[in-house]
Amino acid sequence: MHDNTSHEKIGRIKRIWALALLLFATACSCAKAPPPAEPVTITFAYPDAEEAYYETLIAEFNEIYPHITIEDVPDYSFNEDVDAFFVSPFGLSNLLEQEALLNLAPLIQQDDSFDLDGFYPATLELFTRDDQLWAIPSDVTVRVFYYNQDLFDQYDVPYPQPDWTWSDFLDTAQALRDPQADIFGYGYADQYLDPLTFIYQNGGSILDDTQNPTRMTFDDPRTIEAMEWYAALIHDHNVAPRRGQFYAIGGNVRAGVYLNQIGMWMGWIDERGGSGVSSSDWPGEWKMRWGMVPLPRGEQAAVLASTNGYAISADTPYPKACWQWITFLSSQVRTPSDMIPPRRSLAESAEYRALVGDNVVSVAQASLEDAVLLSPTLIEFGDISIYGRAIDAIVTGNVPAQEALTRAQKQAED
Repeated sequence: MHDNTSHEKIGRIKRIWALALLLFATACSCAKAPPPAEPVTITFAYPDAEEAYYETLIAEFNEIYPHITIEDVPDYSFNEDVDAFFVSPFGLSNLLEQEALLNLAPLIQQDDSFDLDGFYPATLELFTRDDQLWAIPSDVTVRVFYYNQDLFDQYDVPYPQPDWTWSDFLDTAQALRDPQADIFGYGYADQYLDPLTFIYQNGGSILDDTQNPTRMTFDDPRTIEAMEWYAALIHDHNVAPRRGQFYAIGGNVRAGVYLNQIGMWMGWIDERGGSGVSSSDWPGEWKMRWGMVPLPRGEQAAVLASTNGYAISADTPYPKACWQWITFLSSQVRTPSDMIPPRRSLAESAEYRALVGDNVVSVAQASLEDAVLLSPTLIEFGDISIYGRAIDAIVTGNVPAQEALTRAQKQAED
């Protein structure tokens, strides 16, 4: 009797505990399992040339977020029907005037996994207005020096080194110059960006403040000094072709590069090799052996850089889905047009090194430490054509640098 009663009590206790555990497990299961996410569809606009790039990422994104459908719009132009889009900082002011952009600050504050400190600081500045971020960087590119290794070997000239100076650059350009063969040590592939680089490296500028300018500064003594030095490359040392010498190198510097008549030239890091680049300026692959180094250093290190970004429309009904999409895009090691990832951790990663090689990584890292972002204010403030006319006068040799820039300053102030 005693034994049976004990067994019955034990049995009841086991059943009660089993029932309690079942109820507890069911309750926990219900608490942990969120309701299925509502399916949403967002539209995303981007440049036509990057269709293959984004189609691949859309497929990867859908595996992570199956409830979000991305309808791609291979069109760079923004319109009111787009939820998220690829944007240049040069179009930001116009979009802000239209109140077309969503302020990203609330989304950033809600996302503990998103780290603004992980981006190269300069890339964020171009998308910041009134201390608010309106787009997150998608990529960044920098100006670098390319050189024709075949010509260097032919003339037994040592390759440029990462820590070279203006003096080293001039010595190298002079060693490559061969008037009899119409070989030039240096050629300006971009007539306006090349001299701007030397201006900033000399501590000069064309605006008193690149973010909040109040006046043009063409008459800054350091700006004038840099342009006098630059003009001497062409007219005194003749290591770069004068206007009348372009016929001898195929009509322009880029033709001269293909013809193995230009030893060194400046360009964007994503132009490397002449194929698969974002710009149509290079119509084909470079046939010569070529190398790449950071820009030679002047009085200070300064490297012109440019960036793009991802923005969200102010009218989108799905801001969170758009945020998940653009932060996913910004976390990619491979970027549109083979530019540099804007996140430091990605640009310095082994995965990025394996993708582009040691040389690209080392040049990119060295250049980004001294990046001066091409700000929209360079074309939005004042009349930028004044700068262009001054450079034309200096490069053609019609007007000395000091006279051309003093005149430009007067025109800017009138």
